[in-house]
Amino acid sequence: MGFILDGLDSESYDRQYSDRDLLRRIVSYFRPHGRKMALIAVMITLNSVMGALGPIVIARAVGVLGDDPGRVTLTVMLQLALGVSLIGVAAWVFNYIRQLFSARVTSNVVLKLREDVFNATVAHDLSFYDEHPSGKIVSRVTSDTQDFAEVVNLTLNLLSQVMLVAMLMAYLLTINARLTLLLLAMAPLAAVLALSFRRLARRVTTNARRVTAIINAQIQESISGILVAKSFRQEPAIYATFDANNRQGYRVGLTRGLTLSGIFPLLGIGSGLGTAVLVYAGGLATRPSAIVPIAPAEWYLFMQTVGFFWFPITQIASFWSQFQDGLSAAERVFALIDREPKVKQLSLIHI
Repeated sequence: MGFILDGLDSESYDRQYSDRDLLRRIVSYFRPHGRKMALIAVMITLNSVMGALGPIVIARAVGVLGDDPGRVTLTVMLQLALGVSLIGVAAWVFNYIRQLFSARVTSNVVLKLREDVFNATVAHDLSFYDEHPSGKIVSRVTSDTQDFAEVVNLTLNLLSQVMLVAMLMAYLLTINARLTLLLLAMAPLAAVLALSFRRLARRVTTNARRVTAIINAQIQESISGILVAKSFRQEPAIYATFDANNRQGYRVGLTRGLTLSGIFPLLGIGSGLGTAVLVYAGGLATRPSAIVPIAPAEWYLFMQTVGFFWFPITQIASFWSQFQDGLSAAERVFALIDREPKVKQLSLIHI
């Protein structure tokens, strides 16, 4: 992966922030929107309840109707279908309200962040612009601040998935505590696997943003100086530079995409192996000689619910790898804000 870093040196004002420092800075932008965030939290809770209730109702219905096939009538099936449909509609309504207020809060936060970073940018002296291409600065003010919003969406989705897992776990405990504890013991393995990608994910996402800034800077400089370039017939040279930067962007973007998407197949393999272990352990528990026996119908009901359990676990485990994309954007923006100007203009109007 050495070629990824070619020509992607950081700016002189760049700095490294810990995840804790970045999160603290991010949270400070959301404090003025506390009431809306509380409403969003309530909607996430209700949406998670509906999300967990659907699989539980289906699994319970399969277990009950499987024990007594005579109860499978048209009326019962219509009632079951109506109940599942109402649960789905309620989940959609709660999720819509959550998305609506999330979009408003996120837009306000991005607006404030852009005001801060633009105010910090115009406060710099002229030597700052001599040292750093304007295109790279523009990239931080526009692209990185917008990508910063993804941190919010990922965090809200994480909260929803965590609550869904907690509810499903509580339900599984009522079916068979021993199998549930076995499932709970395997879940941290997915988290360990995902966290191992954290450093690599931060690295490739930061490189992707650097190469984007390089391309933006070169395009802006080429267009602003196009009159001089055409006067001296430098179009081929400009295109050659752009082509080299664009190809480097392709390589970096491809590496980033493969890295971030590579976590999902690994987590899928892990969840498959975990399900296989539960099938084996549950199958042994159905034998009469088992220490803690479980009825075949309960085992089937348990495995049905486990099928709904692994997806949110996978989403939670992959969170940190994807979260680094937003943190790398926030890091670049805060580095520009925190850079102290060499010359301070007392007459500058602050926003």
